[in-house]
Amino acid sequence: MSEFINVLIAIDAETIIAKFGKNNDPNNPTFIPDSSSLIYMTTRQNQIGSTPGSELTINASPTDIIRWRETTLSLNSEYTSILYKFHASSGQDLIDTPVPKSATLTEPLPNSKDPLNPTTQKVNSYYWESEVLQTGSVTYNFSFMILNRSGQKQGYYYWDPYINIQD
Repeated sequence: MSEFINVLIAIDAETIIAKFGKNNDPNNPTFIPDSSSLIYMTTRQNQIGSTPGSELTINASPTDIIRWRETTLSLNSEYTSILYKFHASSGQDLIDTPVPKSATLTEPLPNSKDPLNPTTQKVNSYYWESEVLQTGSVTYNFSFMILNRSGQKQGYYYWDPYINIQD
């Protein structure tokens, strides 16, 4: 039976903007050369095959589904990041080409008047999804944009992680 492997990407947006500046060209994003201290990827303990970081080894089998979701270290309160382009440079035959998908979710909110009974709100969410076709190593890059809390674009960037897929 197929498993869903949720990969969380946490981006240090504030440091990226301070270190690399703003870039207004989505077709020519700024490369983040040493992403290990600026971008972190992780997944569930039983699906992880290496120490979380800007590179990731996951335990997956053919027909498993990988879903990438991103956030910023401020949890999108100061800055938001959005993945907008995926490109595999090697191992592209090991996974289907990832595509963005959206879903409407019900999210709980704390209720200050009754802390044991949260309220809820509907939110639009999205992720990038791909099916694992075989084991091996995929080198790819994800391009992402950073926006401030007002929704103004602060820049376009990318990094080139790899994901090792092992049974």
